[in-house]
Amino acid sequence: MNLANIYDTINQLERDIRELDAYDALSEAMDKLLNDDEARELYINFRNYQTSVQTKMQLGQELSEEDVKKAEDMQKTLANNAVLSELMQKEQQLNQYVEDVNQAVGRPIREIYDRANQATKLSSEDKDGE
Repeated sequence: MNLANIYDTINQLERDIRELDAYDALSEAMDKLLNDDEARELYINFRNYQTSVQTKMQLGQELSEEDVKKAEDMQKTLANNAVLSELMQKEQQLNQYVEDVNQAVGRPIREIYDRANQATKLSSEDKDGE
């Protein structure tokens, strides 16, 4: 198989994802969010906070108890908003497909490393048996 065929497959996969009911459902849920001022503001605040937490983590900074509490409170607030709750549910449904694709795409690479792990395991068993 040549490289062009792999990219053809990737492009087809993208088109197929866009045709999933779960994709349409997520898109509709996002439209609802964008048309709801309260939900949109909560979403923007959460995304901004999420970005700041991720930045801290990437810089190796510890999250304070206040950070954790704020994240938990925001999560509860989001879950209690019907529009955001629906968006998160639809996102989870679509993400399941993406996760399945990632598992399948990564399988050949994992198999290569599994061989090395198995060889290492056998090698250590041989040494233990000596």
